[in-house]
Amino acid sequence: MKKLVSYAACMLLVLSVAAAPDSKTIRLFNQTFPNAQNVKWYDNTSGHYAYFTQNGYSERALFSKQGQFVCSWKYGDEKILPTNIMMAISKRDSDGKVIGATEYTEGDNMSYEVKLTKGANWYNVNLLPDGTIVNEAKYKN
Repeated sequence: MKKLVSYAACMLLVLSVAAAPDSKTIRLFNQTFPNAQNVKWYDNTSGHYAYFTQNGYSERALFSKQGQFVCSWKYGDEKILPTNIMMAISKRDSDGKVIGATEYTEGDNMSYEVKLTKGANWYNVNLLPDGTIVNEAKYKN
């Protein structure tokens, strides 16, 4: 029984070391997100995910197995949105209230998903950085 427990503990240690990102990935992460706090790494078939907070917002970043930046997500409220995005949302519906926002970055491309509520309806609005609405979905609350 002791051998079985020891074997299981060794396997968990080996797997956790194997799942950890390499120093190249860690270095790139620290350069890209210098104010990151509470960083937790997770590994899956897509690559290495870093979950962390930065400047008071929850963020997530994906790095490939080769240590290259793939994409990132920043979660927050309307304060993470640039002025032109807020203007596009206000133009779309001046009575809607922003209840959440996500900034998505992949390479040089960025997009925004804004969650709004108005009356008994919820809306998911996807926008490009120039404020163009790409997609919109409406849900009953």
